[in-house]
Amino acid sequence: MLSDIQNFYRNKTVFVTGGTGFMGIVLVEKLLRITEVKRIYLMLRPKGNKSVEERLTHLFESTLFDKIRKSGVTPTDRIRPILGDCAFANLDISPADRKVLIDEVNIVVHLAATVRFDEPLTRAVNLNVRATLDLIQLAKEMKQLEAFLHVSSAFANCVVNCIDEEYYNAKIGISAVKMCEVANSLGVDTTNKLANVLCKEFPNTYTFTKSLAEEAILSEGRSLPISIFRPAIVIQTSKEPISGWIGNYYGPSAALYAAGRGVLRVMYMKSHHRAHLVPADLCANLMLAIGWETAKSTPEQRLQMAPPIYNYTSEDDNALIWKEYIDTISEYVYEVAISKMIWYPFMIAAGQKWLYYLLTFFYHTIPGYIIDFLLVLKGKKKRMTKLYNIMKRQTKVFDFFLSNEFTFTMDNTKTLWSSLSEEDKQIFNFDLNSIYWKEYLQNSLKGLRLYLGREGPETLPKAQKLHRRFFILNWITHALLFGFLLYLLWVLATIILP
Repeated sequence: MLSDIQNFYRNKTVFVTGGTGFMGIVLVEKLLRITEVKRIYLMLRPKGNKSVEERLTHLFESTLFDKIRKSGVTPTDRIRPILGDCAFANLDISPADRKVLIDEVNIVVHLAATVRFDEPLTRAVNLNVRATLDLIQLAKEMKQLEAFLHVSSAFANCVVNCIDEEYYNAKIGISAVKMCEVANSLGVDTTNKLANVLCKEFPNTYTFTKSLAEEAILSEGRSLPISIFRPAIVIQTSKEPISGWIGNYYGPSAALYAAGRGVLRVMYMKSHHRAHLVPADLCANLMLAIGWETAKSTPEQRLQMAPPIYNYTSEDDNALIWKEYIDTISEYVYEVAISKMIWYPFMIAAGQKWLYYLLTFFYHTIPGYIIDFLLVLKGKKKRMTKLYNIMKRQTKVFDFFLSNEFTFTMDNTKTLWSSLSEEDKQIFNFDLNSIYWKEYLQNSLKGLRLYLGREGPETLPKAQKLHRRFFILNWITHALLFGFLLYLLWVLATIILP
């Protein structure tokens, strides 16, 4: 017997944009493994030297699909690529493919977006706003559409500190359609130069354009069976199909891996603030549940009420604090030591900018120059100072989110959870209260080592030996440094107070 949600997706055709991204691939795997979905149309574009077919083949070689392959199913049997690109008008989908989508698609999941915080405004508008508008128009032509899920971000409306499951159009100051017209009229260079004026209160082009995309859903898509999903920071899988899986260097996971290698040692953050992290597999479960719920709406209901929004962040009863995040990592880092580490791994959370700059000078800048000097002596190219400059730019974009406190309401999400049958709660679990964070973070560290570091269990003895060696060297270095500072203070004191 199929559960309610499984039965909904049975023999359905799903169109997914952004299906090759981290959260998208987890969603596609869940659809293939748990539901009897008829077909998944996956929008792809050629990348590098690979065609869409080659990219699709490479995608399903991932460890993530091991369970499906072991069951005797070939993942590509129910997958069809659709050549398209959000950077171009009408998603650059051919008339023939467009007709196929119009005739067959039952469910749309729009995941595609640029997640770069420092993306030039014109490109961010094209990828996050115009593409959403174009997909809405395509969805209006779909003859068998039952549900449309737009994936936004819990921080899309970070201009307010308490974010409810509602729209914040007044904070944007412009509609999605008008913004696209303005960008088209002004041109690329002028639009990019006016980013600070157009984005107004928003900290970056990402949050501004994601909020604009939500306005597009409200103003242009409300006649459709459509909903918005707002996840917080999406990180490694919790349990499905494997624990700790991560597919790319992204956000906190990238920073965590850099810290595990002993490269990143200082972060600017308020360690007493809540870490709004959500596992990718629970996000996939919630997306599928939202699709099922959205399909229940009637045309009359859609005209009377705004498309529902589902916030998804850590629960009050099971909150994760950044300090707990850092302490747990420090506690388990030896058990999952990385053989490619260049120094003893540790992380310092600096809550003040002056302290952050001081600590990065001692822990990043000076070590960078020392390592580069040694590399030059060996006849190799300098790389550490350049790496630290890149890391500084990349981590700077997170300053706003790590130094400000946000709270969220999740009434719609909680109501949806309560409405599920016990069977669906087991199959499509998205209850964050079920997460034991220490165990989860421990598995995340193992996942980083295995899936990002490409290090199997056989390298662990060597890595732990290196960890012990660097621990001693780190202790000696700090002792010498503090001893030298105390000596300087003593010298200064004898000069000032003879």
